[in-house]
Amino acid sequence: MSNVQLKLEAFIEDVNCEDGLTVGLFAKITDTMFFFIKWAGIPFVLYLFFLILRW
Repeated sequence: MSNVQLKLEAFIEDVNCEDGLTVGLFAKITDTMFFFIKWAGIPFVLYLFFLILRW
């Protein structure tokens, strides 16, 4: 139990730190998600736009 408690305290300390690993990891994940949404979404919206124009 002590090992789990120490790891949890280290995690909480890392989350509270402004430049912690956890905050950096979540920033990297959201940047990657935005990149994929942007580059997959723009062509899809253009495709839908051209589809609507062909009506």
